[in-house]
Amino acid sequence: MIKQMNLIKKSLLILFLLCFAVSGYSDASNYQVGDVFESKKRTTSVVLFELKGDLLRYIRQHGSKTGSFRQMDTSYTYEVQKGDKIILLKSYKEAEGKVFRVALVAKKKSRNQDSPYYYAVPKQFYQLTFVEHLTE
Repeated sequence: MIKQMNLIKKSLLILFLLCFAVSGYSDASNYQVGDVFESKKRTTSVVLFELKGDLLRYIRQHGSKTGSFRQMDTSYTYEVQKGDKIILLKSYKEAEGKVFRVALVAKKKSRNQDSPYYYAVPKQFYQLTFVEHLTE
């Protein structure tokens, strides 16, 4: 009886670890041009940058181990709000990693939002939910 319980516990533990490993591996998905993501949370740390240079500077600052801190100009950034959708338009391979050109479909139109086109890092996309894949 005790051996049977240990066997059941071991098999449940192995099953749980296998499911955890598979779900963790699937979350590190390959983002493709045409994917549409939506923010379901009220606050996310997904920041979109109007200028590609600002995004690359942001990546370098947060990736460095020197501890240097520089104030970021927030007039060229947009924090994704609940209900906003982003569409991946173009992928760039940079020395700092992968960068996407995205189109923002904002739920609420902002007065100071001139262009719907931004740049984003896919490391932050884990907070967004996949909606669909556009073929055109």
